Amino acid sequence: MAKIFVLTSLFLLSSITKSQDSIWSLWAYDSIHIPVAKSLSSNRAPVIVAVVDDAFRLSHNEISDFIYKNPDEIPDNQVDDDGNNYIDDVFGWDISNIDNDVSVPDWRDKEFFHGTYISSIIARVAFLHYGRVASEKIKIMPVKVLSDNAGNTYLKDGYKGIRYAAENGADIICLAWSGGNPDAEDLKIIQETHQKGILIIGSVGNFNDENILFPAIAPEVLAITGINMNLQKEENSNFGMDADIAAPAEFVFGAHPEKDNAYIYDKGTSAATALVAGCAAVIMSKREGLLNSDVKEALLNTSTPFTEKSTTYGGKLGAGIVNLENALDYISNSSNRSRYYSSLRSKGSIVIDKESPSQIWEINPAGGFYGFYLEPDISVIKKPAKHSFSIVVNDTVWNEYNLSKTPHQIFVPSSSLTVQMRNNSLKKKDIFTIYYHGKPVDSTKLYCDDLRYLSQETGIIDDGSGENNYANYCSCKWIITVPVGKRIKFTFDQIDTQPNVDFIYLVDGQTAIPENFIAKFSGQNIPPVVFSRTNTVLVWFVTDNFSTGQGWQFHYETIE
Repeated sequence: MAKIFVLTSLFLLSSITKSQDSIWSLWAYDSIHIPVAKSLSSNRAPVIVAVVDDAFRLSHNEISDFIYKNPDEIPDNQVDDDGNNYIDDVFGWDISNIDNDVSVPDWRDKEFFHGTYISSIIARVAFLHYGRVASEKIKIMPVKVLSDNAGNTYLKDGYKGIRYAAENGADIICLAWSGGNPDAEDLKIIQETHQKGILIIGSVGNFNDENILFPAIAPEVLAITGINMNLQKEENSNFGMDADIAAPAEFVFGAHPEKDNAYIYDKGTSAATALVAGCAAVIMSKREGLLNSDVKEALLNTSTPFTEKSTTYGGKLGAGIVNLENALDYISNSSNRSRYYSSLRSKGSIVIDKESPSQIWEINPAGGFYGFYLEPDISVIKKPAKHSFSIVVNDTVWNEYNLSKTPHQIFVPSSSLTVQMRNNSLKKKDIFTIYYHGKPVDSTKLYCDDLRYLSQETGIIDDGSGENNYANYCSCKWIITVPVGKRIKFTFDQIDTQPNVDFIYLVDGQTAIPENFIAKFSGQNIPPVVFSRTNTVLVWFVTDNFSTGQGWQFHYETIE
């Protein structure tokens, strides 16, 4: 099967007016809290962010100063000076056309705009933090993975681009695309890149589906979801338990390759991915020796938690919304870590050391959860046998563990829990970390589930949501059977569903075929009384993936 990689921006505007600019401004950058750098001194070499994408306008005002130049390659001498098997790869490499020209093909800037746009978002995050010296701190390595003559924008050479970036000095790799079915070699590239200590950041996809796509779904990749201007899930963003963190994905300002001073507002999880990549680069630039795991920990553990109580997306958009200011403070001093812990995050880590002021950590995020997975890490404790911790559920000790005998993974079947260190006598360099993530409820089966058979001659049926709104993506069925020779009368007591979208179907018999349909209802108007033609009726409730309502209820009775 051919691999298909979808650019996860959704092109929105080809030009900007002053009125549009004043309305939307730079809200996406403001919402992730980019602080102005207090100090510009650092002994770290520039952080290299590889953008694996379609093509790049290297001369664009927004990115020209940020483009990485290979110091070991002499330009245009047709010699592989650095011995990496790529001739004259001074400013990146074109994987698809096998040359060093990563620029946008002539007259195709409307199609090949993505790489320029993504690079500019990363550059702007750096500039908003570092100002005029930003391009000295962070560099962008352009890796082109779309042929000049391609008939569409599917990035078939995406994984080959990852390999090039990993072999040529990238610290961070930004993959603002998704889709396809990677083979064993592709997955090996991801794994080997991660093992080199390179942080890989990927987009979850733009299909409004509970499905994290490759490469973001790979455990080695930081998976990014998108939010809108209301700080809720962006309408097209995918979601799921394996999402890591969210960032703005609506009206995000960036460069366009039409001209050196052309810009657009765009939307999609690729924009969110670029924002997180920019934040990660700024964090990594602060000091030598920061590991990709350190950066990921800082991003997740300082994110702004989601407080929406709806189970539709609870625990499925990641730990929270990226917050660069908090993340920078988090890594600046280990004593700062505890101040950013929040019980409302569904994903993150509890970091316990000698300086930890608290002995108790609560996990109680908004939304519905079957339970939580805990993964204790005792690799930085010299004598784990001296220490223990307990897990408390509903004010009762659920289990207690000695650190030397702690399982690699623990599943706690509760929507909330508390971790309590029994005796924090850790030594100065001891660090006990518990990584955790929630297992969200399947909201499609939260209130009604699959098929139920009813044989009572009278009864009441409703959508099951009670005082809550019913769930998206549900498909629930009831089959009512009364004695042979009798019929069924239906009287609705209430109805509130998305009009002309979320329907309650009443069907004679047990199969939903057109000739058996009795009626279908939606909206807010109470339906008329309905009578079946047979003694068996299928009730079928189907919803889509957008708006929901309070639901419905009817009572039925047997008649002659």
